[in-house]
Amino acid sequence: MATEKKPELKDYFAGAALANSLAWLTLAVTAVSGIDPLTLAWISPFLYALGAVIAGYLVCRKAAQNQLKVGLKAGLGAFIFHVYVFVGVFELLWGTRVLSLDDHLLIFAVFIIGALFGSFLCKQFSSRNTSTKSVS
Repeated sequence: MATEKKPELKDYFAGAALANSLAWLTLAVTAVSGIDPLTLAWISPFLYALGAVIAGYLVCRKAAQNQLKVGLKAGLGAFIFHVYVFVGVFELLWGTRVLSLDDHLLIFAVFIIGALFGSFLCKQFSSRNTSTKSVS
């Protein structure tokens, strides 16, 4: 009996950290360099989306099937990690609200759509590889 290839919890956690890392790294560089915060507000959704696509793709590479379901879980995990760090750490430590509910909902949509798109890309590339192997 063959075991089904599935991502583990550590894979989802790594994908969540990766999905957030691009935007958070930019946030750290902006805080140190003094770049206009309005520029950061415009670029952050694109960085979250790029991180979600990459994370969704990489986590789905660990799955043998149900890539879209895995992508949905990766996007949801990235959002949970984002909320935990922003609300649970930053806002409690600073004592002020950093992002509004609308901002969190936008980031939620970006993570879900981005991770699903990354998993869709993984599914397309893996089906293309299996079809070329069977033809050869």
